[in-house]
Amino acid sequence: MLLNPLVLSLVVVVTVTTGWLLYTGGTSSITQARPGANLLPALDPTVAGAPAAMSGPSASSAGSVGGWNVSHSGDARASLELVDGKLDDSALKVDITGYASGDVTLTTPRVEVEPGETYLFKTFATTDAKFTLLARHHHADGSATLEQLPSPLERPGNSAFTVSDAFDSGDTTTAVEYVFKLASTGTLRVEGAYLEAAHDVSLRPAATTGPNLVPNAELAGAQPDAPDSWSPYTYGVSTVESGRGEDEDGRFLWTRTAAYESGEAKWEYEPVPVTTDQSFEFGATYQSDREVDVVAEFVLANGGREFHNLVTVQPAGEWTTVRETFQAPVGAQTAMVTLVSHGDGTTGIRDYSLTDVTKPGALRWDQPMVSITFDDGWQSVYDRALPLLDEHDFLTTQYVNASSIETPNYLTAAEVQRMHEDGHEFAAHSYEHVDLTSISADRVHEEMRKSEEALATAGLDTDNLAPPFGRSDPQVDWYASKYFDIVRGTDQDINTRQNLKPHDLKVFYVTDETTQETLAKALAETSRVNGWLIFVYHQIATPESTGTQENDIVAVQSTITSDVLAAQLQLIDDSGIEVQPVAQAFEQLQGPSVPEENG
Repeated sequence: MLLNPLVLSLVVVVTVTTGWLLYTGGTSSITQARPGANLLPALDPTVAGAPAAMSGPSASSAGSVGGWNVSHSGDARASLELVDGKLDDSALKVDITGYASGDVTLTTPRVEVEPGETYLFKTFATTDAKFTLLARHHHADGSATLEQLPSPLERPGNSAFTVSDAFDSGDTTTAVEYVFKLASTGTLRVEGAYLEAAHDVSLRPAATTGPNLVPNAELAGAQPDAPDSWSPYTYGVSTVESGRGEDEDGRFLWTRTAAYESGEAKWEYEPVPVTTDQSFEFGATYQSDREVDVVAEFVLANGGREFHNLVTVQPAGEWTTVRETFQAPVGAQTAMVTLVSHGDGTTGIRDYSLTDVTKPGALRWDQPMVSITFDDGWQSVYDRALPLLDEHDFLTTQYVNASSIETPNYLTAAEVQRMHEDGHEFAAHSYEHVDLTSISADRVHEEMRKSEEALATAGLDTDNLAPPFGRSDPQVDWYASKYFDIVRGTDQDINTRQNLKPHDLKVFYVTDETTQETLAKALAETSRVNGWLIFVYHQIATPESTGTQENDIVAVQSTITSDVLAAQLQLIDDSGIEVQPVAQAFEQLQGPSVPEENG
């Protein structure tokens, strides 16, 4: 048979939960620095000493353990200690037993780096509290910058997950530190950390260069308390002071709120003209003893307003840079991005920038599109979803692990063959269902190669990958780029021509909590903006199995029943949006686009 290469030995694929029970084939397969390459000093339990501790609003540093430092900017009680590790001999444990304000930070040792080299930082983390990872780069001129990195997937509890970053030292970076920032009670464990020079990494895009659209970004002006083109704004019940300050790095704006009951406080600049679908990159540096919302505000042609919360940043005891991209909504005429405080505390802002990053050519695609995808290759998809899909003539993308074909509860080779002949796309979900960020680079390469080769040998050539659990990082993405042109990501959103990233496609996860109203709104917005909506499904149970666990169904949130799926497919059909598998949709959307503004 054509699919014989996929009929492997009956080894049931192991579904990894990214916890300590990593399916790695031994500790040598767990992600770690290459021999002798780790630039971070080893944690030495013989010199750890007593746990470092801190408390109270006046404390700022608790010293260090093994070269790692814990500090805070507000009122908190926390400790840092060396404990037994589960991957290494030792792990670091930060325990925040009391929190009132500010941030608590765990900082790696400072590591000197060579010019013009690329580096990879990675560590395992376990936490029951939300944290943010930041990179502090020290520069040849003696300055330092601290930048917030894209947030890791939140995985509170006892399961370990990897946190990573890659960067190019260029001509200016001479040293680097990584900072874990928390702003609540909770515990963070870190172990297996390494920083190494690495060529096999994909780098984050550098800040976009171009004209800064923010008026008077230098905050100049004759008035002592407010720069030209800027003004403070408050509403609600609170006491707010605002002003302009200056330090060795230049001018900044500040607001101080007390006796807060309701409302907000922020600085505004004169809004800039925009058009529908125009895309921007916003940047600012802030310091705050409370969390701050970064909000894009739009005035519409009909006189209305729209507010898009781009991100909520945690308190920051030192100046921290944040960057976000956004797209002007339908009917937008002006835009302004502000940092908004809702509560007692002081916030400082500086280095505002707004850069047009609109792609050349048409602003949007000439039609909306929907793709329906299923992960893992479950038997229930063939038994329960396929008949419903056939009623609507919907073709799907099936992300499968080649190692699971012909094993219990998964698709058989013959079923894959029939679906493929009917037009369904089969794409890679790696070779085995493992967290690719948790395994060694050599094994990541093997997972990519074996997955692509097994599917190609079976006549299922694909340039399309969905990493298991949606987990990717700079190294995984680098190896993925060697075999696949399209990679499905985890960000929940609608793909548009302006925000499309072929190696980070946005998705709509369907779970047992997804309502018809939520799905209908997503379809309506997709139609309105000529976007591409990618639905992600997993197992399909029968209505009678609700509240039970069938022998072929794993009772998890991603499992829905066939009657719910039927209703959802009807909504998709009623929307009138064309449905295509991912690869076909991607190719079709690269064709002619609308040359004029929509809206």
